[in-house]
Amino acid sequence: MGDSSASYIHMPVITSTVWNELEKENKEFFEAYTESQSKEDKMSEEETSQMIQKMISDSSKDSDD
Repeated sequence: MGDSSASYIHMPVITSTVWNELEKENKEFFEAYTESQSKEDKMSEEETSQMIQKMISDSSKDSDD
């Protein structure tokens, strides 16, 4: 993985360094992560927010029982 995921996310140098070391230690995970981030069919921020709100709502209903 020549191009670090951190290279196109603006992060402080220390975070970038830690990220790079994690990539080295967990190569398979980060390959899958990078692939999932580059999919064109990934959810929009709004869809993600709606899904989180639904999960919170469903959780509240379950705790009321």
